[in-house]
Amino acid sequence: MTMHYPVIVERESNGTFSAWVAGLPGVYAAADTAAAAKRAIRSALIAHLDKLETSGGDLTPRADVVLLRYDTGARTRRESLRYVEMGELRKPPSSRS
Repeated sequence: MTMHYPVIVERESNGTFSAWVAGLPGVYAAADTAAAAKRAIRSALIAHLDKLETSGGDLTPRADVVLLRYDTGARTRRESLRYVEMGELRKPPSSRS
């Protein structure tokens, strides 16, 4: 069985990077670079999954991942934000509607 774990990596106001796994509370990492944060969150997730497997815990993340697209040319704020599929991230900008 294949599982997917959504990871969020963001730059903090002090220049460091934080990463966490959506839907798995307590699985987080911080580092000075995005690459180091990604390595650290992978290690944290491995440790968390190992612990869950040995204790018989549920490996399923408890989160829905959605993507909101912001269109600056929209007439209203509501029209400017709409939900899109993750595949929209892979499309070249000229083919996005």
